[in-house]
Amino acid sequence: MTMHKGNRLTGWLTMGACFISGPAFCEERTYYQGASWTIQMVQGAADSTSGDRTYCEVKTTSFEPRSVALQFSPAKEAGTYRTIIKLRKLGWQLPIGATAKVKVGTLIKFSSAGEIIEGPPMTFTVESVDTMATLVADYDPNWLTEIGNALINGVFVRTKYSSALSFEFVDGNEPAWNPTSFERFEQKISSEAFQQCLSDLSQMAADPAQGGSAPVSSTSPLKPPAPLDANASSIPPLANSQKADRAEPLAPSGTWRFAVQEEDWGKTCFLETEKGNIKVGFMASRGEHFVGYVEGVFQGETRATWHVDDKPAYVSDGVRTTISAGTISTSCRWTCWTRFQAARTWP
Repeated sequence: MTMHKGNRLTGWLTMGACFISGPAFCEERTYYQGASWTIQMVQGAADSTSGDRTYCEVKTTSFEPRSVALQFSPAKEAGTYRTIIKLRKLGWQLPIGATAKVKVGTLIKFSSAGEIIEGPPMTFTVESVDTMATLVADYDPNWLTEIGNALINGVFVRTKYSSALSFEFVDGNEPAWNPTSFERFEQKISSEAFQQCLSDLSQMAADPAQGGSAPVSSTSPLKPPAPLDANASSIPPLANSQKADRAEPLAPSGTWRFAVQEEDWGKTCFLETEKGNIKVGFMASRGEHFVGYVEGVFQGETRATWHVDDKPAYVSDGVRTTISAGTISTSCRWTCWTRFQAARTWP
């Protein structure tokens, strides 16, 4: 694993265990421990809201006796996450199943007439005597974008004066909560840790070995097929009829090229295919990391998900590089590749 700068980003090194009521057991893996928030993956958690699941959690660390937690678990739609907000306060004695209205953040819109429209409060349900939770997907669908931005910006973006995240309790006499966001110097490293946690979570969810399956997408870049004509003949076309157009595969098996070249670091095997201005390939040499490269698609640093046959998806970061005279460089004076390095090396 590539470690990021900063002594608080602990990646997969910090591990712990957490106990829920009864015999339930869960494992925690910390990605970043800050002064006000921590980012961790929780595996095997069991509660009344979610059942047994694995999720990325962003949780306050210095807000006692109160606690705010945002929990993200993979949804059925590729690239989306089921998000739960949990509020806990030691000393609360709440009846399980009761509900409370809570305004989260400052949600506003402008109507066509220029009037300011304020977002409605969220409904939280008490799941234990000191904890209440809500599923973001259950919120008003017209305000899902705004509430999503309010949560992420409220945690990771420190404004000039204070944090933008707030919880105002409409019912009862509980004072408003204003947890402090990450410090400005923490914003970049904490955001990277959060994205890494989500990336690892998606890979785990798609791994059949762990009971997962590849995500599905409700969208497609292709035109929908034309509806069948009820009056059309069911007789198959004649043999000499004109063949229908077929989508041309990006990389037919016959177009892959194999080559061995002598580089500064030793003999290197190359496997690549090309279509138009787009090239996709892999290279490997003994004692070095496997490398995938793409030319003609990306600009600058990027992150890509690789799918090979029916194997689990693999997510890796890419950087623009060029190879000239056996030397790898990031100056990109000539034709550049986007280089993706795998986690394992060739023996």
